[in-house]
Amino acid sequence: MREVLQSFERDWALRWIRGSIESYILGRTPLELIKGRIKKAVESYGVSPKDVSAIINSILVDPLINIPKELREERTKPLIEFIEDLGG
Repeated sequence: MREVLQSFERDWALRWIRGSIESYILGRTPLELIKGRIKKAVESYGVSPKDVSAIINSILVDPLINIPKELREERTKPLIEFIEDLGG
């Protein structure tokens, strides 16, 4: 039962991080808040820095996010540096 709960929490945290990063890229959420959420997900929900990097990479190529690719790349640079500092 505990494994199911951990899996659910991790899946939820991955969706939470993806939505948060998308919101940041669209200019709706401050960078510091996103960093805090990523750190919380890594420390508490079994999300790895590599998972977060994969999320960022998928967002960079997602055609459904209505923002130019160059702007996406610019806005994700500080996040990528932060994740590298976390160990990813």
